[in-house]
Amino acid sequence: MVTNKTAVVFSCAHTKPEVSNERFTWLGKFLYDLKPDYVVDLGDGADMASLNSYDTRKPEAIVSQSYEADINSYNDAQERLRHEFVKNRKKRPAFYGFEGNHENRIKTAISYDPRVEGESYGISFKHLNTNKWFNEYHEYENSAPAIYNYDGVDYAHFIGAGNYGRALSGVHHAFALIQKRYRSATVGHSHKRGAYFKDEANSIGLVAGCYKGGAEGWAGQSNTEWWKGVVIKRQIDGSGMYEPEFVSMKTLERQYG
Repeated sequence: MVTNKTAVVFSCAHTKPEVSNERFTWLGKFLYDLKPDYVVDLGDGADMASLNSYDTRKPEAIVSQSYEADINSYNDAQERLRHEFVKNRKKRPAFYGFEGNHENRIKTAISYDPRVEGESYGISFKHLNTNKWFNEYHEYENSAPAIYNYDGVDYAHFIGAGNYGRALSGVHHAFALIQKRYRSATVGHSHKRGAYFKDEANSIGLVAGCYKGGAEGWAGQSNTEWWKGVVIKRQIDGSGMYEPEFVSMKTLERQYG
C-alpha cells in the first residue's frame, strides 16, 4: 500500500458566466506548486442556472440565462485548473470528479422533455466533457450522488439520511457522517465546513465548504455561513486517516491573485 499521499479536495464551485473564473487560475497555480497525488472535485462545479426550476416565473432572472454560457463557463474553469501543468508540460495529478445536484439538472431537464436532448443542437451531459477533465468521474446512481472510496475515505457530493435520501446536514454534520458510514467520509453540498475526529476508529468526518465566486441573492443570511476554500489532505495512509489543512480562497488570492 502506498502511503503518505497528498490530496486536495473542494466542492460547490458553482461556475456561472456572470462570475469571474479567476479563482480557478489561482487554484490551478496552487495545485501546480503543491503537486498533490490527486484532486477530488465533489460536484456542483457547474451551476447550470439556465436549467433551474425556480426562476420560471421571474422574467428578470431568466432573461440573462444561457445554457451555452453555463457550459462554457464550466469548461473554462476546468481548463484553468490544469493550465499550468499543460503549459509547463508536467504530469498533472489524478482528478476524480463527482456529479452534484446542479450538474444533475441536465439529466432532469432531459427527463422532463426528451426532445431537448442532443450533442450538437440540444442539451447533453456530455457537454461537461467529464471524460476529458477527469481520470475517474462518478455520476449519480439510483437518483442519488455516487459514493466512492479513495484510500479509506468515502467521498460523495452528499451522503443521504433516511429512506428518502435527503442530504445529511445540521450543526453536527461532520459527526453524523461517521455515525452514518462507520468510517471516514468527506462531502460537500452544504457550502459549510466542519470536521470531526474519531481517532480510535481511524475515522474523520469532513465537510469541505465551497469554492463559490460570489454571493447568492436567494440565500440571504446563509451567505455569511459558507466557507470558501479548499482542503489539503496530507499523510494519507490508506486507513482513512490523514492530516487536514483548510486553505481559504482569500489565502489563494493573496498568494496567486
